[in-house]
Amino acid sequence: MNNDQSFQQNTKALVLYKEQKAKVSVVEMYAQMILDEMEFNQRVKQLKSEIDASLDSRDKARFMKLTKQYKTLLR
Repeated sequence: MNNDQSFQQNTKALVLYKEQKAKVSVVEMYAQMILDEMEFNQRVKQLKSEIDASLDSRDKARFMKLTKQYKTLLR
């Protein structure tokens, strides 16, 4: 009887541990998605600013390079 209770307790503990670990993984995944989105938005903003600067300075080569990067990023 004691072995049955011990086995059941160990099984419950293992199930709880796996559930908690899965929850942490999901939270980590969401956090990474948020960080990735922030990084993407910052890069888009930076490229737009650099494209505007290249237009202001009439630097066609730089403009072409930056707009190519911008298009690639948005795909």
